[in-house]
Amino acid sequence: MRQNIDADYIHKLNKKFHDQEEAYNYDSRMGATYDYESQQQTIKELESVLGHALPKGGTVVDVASGTGNLAVKLAATNWYKQVIAVDISERSLDVAHQNAHKMQTTIKTITSDMTILPFDDNSVDLVVGCAFLHHLPDPKTFMQEVLRILKPGGEFIIIGEPTTHGGQLIEIIKAPLVWINNLRRYFFNQRQQMRWDHANIDVHDFNQQDAEQLLRGFNTPKIITEGFLSPIVDQGLMTPIRSILSEKSRIKPIFVSINRGLAWCDTTIFNAIIPKFWRVSLKLSGEKP
Repeated sequence: MRQNIDADYIHKLNKKFHDQEEAYNYDSRMGATYDYESQQQTIKELESVLGHALPKGGTVVDVASGTGNLAVKLAATNWYKQVIAVDISERSLDVAHQNAHKMQTTIKTITSDMTILPFDDNSVDLVVGCAFLHHLPDPKTFMQEVLRILKPGGEFIIIGEPTTHGGQLIEIIKAPLVWINNLRRYFFNQRQQMRWDHANIDVHDFNQQDAEQLLRGFNTPKIITEGFLSPIVDQGLMTPIRSILSEKSRIKPIFVSINRGLAWCDTTIFNAIIPKFWRVSLKLSGEKP
């Protein structure tokens, strides 16, 4: 993890980037969908990190929820009294409400930079989050906030964080496409838009020591790294291409099939032979004592 971060600067960049770019482009660029199949895939992933079935009942908080990928799918299960999406971007949360409508459910939203989570001590049953810790100025302090708001015995699950070496591999593959896209924007007079390559806001990546520091104070901590070919190809190649395709492009379903094939290769081959922190995706879970 990087040190000596200008927190105010990073918060401003995060808000600007997610309000102006990600709110209306993220789901399409990342291939996110809101249907029963995607919901079941999400639940399966969360449970694999937690090591058992998701707890039911009570209050769930989706931190840095963005467009609501986790919050909406958990709310649609009807397992919980309340599902709350928290994010720095009001526009992203507006889209999260729209996504909830697609799945015929409702969520509560709160705008916060998450320096201090807007919840009482010992008030939340489950905290979930996806691909956000690397955007925060101080992930270690944030995890202490998660510890504070969880009820005793409450659990958290975080998925989709970049490992140090995995993130480097993705950036190498993505670099030529970043250059091509910036050139395209230059010639089509789109220079005022922020770059989609996230160079402005991807603050951290995480090694073994970083992950252990994030989990301090939690019981039953789990550190899982997985994925190699699938996330490298998806984030380094498919994501930039999806960002310039139309919503009805026939290529997107092909990408889904390719990803499934690559994910099978990762599960059956690469997760067994690639060293732990050369894999791409870091996932964490733990329980409050």
